[in-house]
Amino acid sequence: MHCARVLVLIVLVGLVQVHSFSWVCGVSVLAFCGSAVLSAPLSLAGDFDSQLQHILHEQTLTPQDPAISRALHDVRATLDQRWPGYELFLTGSLAAGLGIKASDIDVSIRLPHFNVSAGLYVLKETAKLFNEQPELYLEVKYRHDDGYNSTFLQCYHMPSERVVDIEFQTSGVDIFQVNLMKYYFNLDRRFQPLVVFLKYWFKVHDVTGHKIGYLPNFGVYMLIIFYLQQKNMAPPGDTLHIKWRPNYIEAWNLHFDELPYNTNNTENLHQLLGGFFKYYSEFNFEEYFVSPLTGRRIPKNALRDIDVLPEVYSLYHNTWDQTMLEEAMNGDMFIADFNGHHLNAGLISHERATKLKHLLKSAATMFEELPSDEFLSAILVMGDQETTINDNISTVDGISEQWS
Repeated sequence: MHCARVLVLIVLVGLVQVHSFSWVCGVSVLAFCGSAVLSAPLSLAGDFDSQLQHILHEQTLTPQDPAISRALHDVRATLDQRWPGYELFLTGSLAAGLGIKASDIDVSIRLPHFNVSAGLYVLKETAKLFNEQPELYLEVKYRHDDGYNSTFLQCYHMPSERVVDIEFQTSGVDIFQVNLMKYYFNLDRRFQPLVVFLKYWFKVHDVTGHKIGYLPNFGVYMLIIFYLQQKNMAPPGDTLHIKWRPNYIEAWNLHFDELPYNTNNTENLHQLLGGFFKYYSEFNFEEYFVSPLTGRRIPKNALRDIDVLPEVYSLYHNTWDQTMLEEAMNGDMFIADFNGHHLNAGLISHERATKLKHLLKSAATMFEELPSDEFLSAILVMGDQETTINDNISTVDGISEQWS
């Protein structure tokens, strides 16, 4: 019997006995099953390339997986009961071809005539539908934030044993992000395996996720794009706007031209992977921020004066406010979002940032010291005993409805 089915029974018993702990129990189900997927013992043999292919084969998840198809079918059937005329789009890593076994299922919903001001009502009505089907969905939670136009519902789909993240959108940002990832990571045949492995590595070491304090997966993608830009293997974002066909959504230009890009770099995947760890183990996050838009690091102090930032940022100067500035200046990592340049794709708690920096340095050292056929197993099982993480349930100011 799968871990989720066992734990669902435990949680349901717990809910009967102690209702007030239902949220915590739900988290424990998801956390336990996610760790079970990732902690399967590795059996790596052969050279570096053979080992990498084995890991990718074992850990890659595609939209064609029967569990994904089942989850999407059930979500559609549920939404059909209340929202006629809606459109459902698969988004996130699965849509971009970057899914791993621990990936959530991300979907975007377009409702006819939807307005974010009605977001909370839409969420409550939708949550009611999901809660009426306990044989399909567990731990239905929703969140609405007027400040970020965020209308978001999450649930655990029991038949597929997958977390499903549903966002009601009007902007198209999610589709833009998928197209952006597809463009960048299909420029070279080496990129997709590099990205999928790195995403797996971040997840194994409990650094990435949707929870508060964890690095978003999109932040990982931005780090990889920026790294490839430093090696002249990928173009800066601003060069993709050459034709400037306007498509402004939520104050940002979301159009980009999928220009061909050639590189003379001949490094193999072992060298590119080790180079990633080496580059970021030496990156000065305290004084600089990552800017995939320009393809170069920028001093954080420049954020205090928009006039000294690269010209492309001046287009968006009226979107900055003091809160965003302080977040960028004082955070452990600032990764400027490609399309929302005031947004930090590197939001991460101080504790997890410290842990990540330690992991990056350790992996960089292993790259320098170990033979290539010992490198992958070493960086996947290396300990992080020097860093202690305290995961507390957190709240977010300004959200109309907390996870419910």
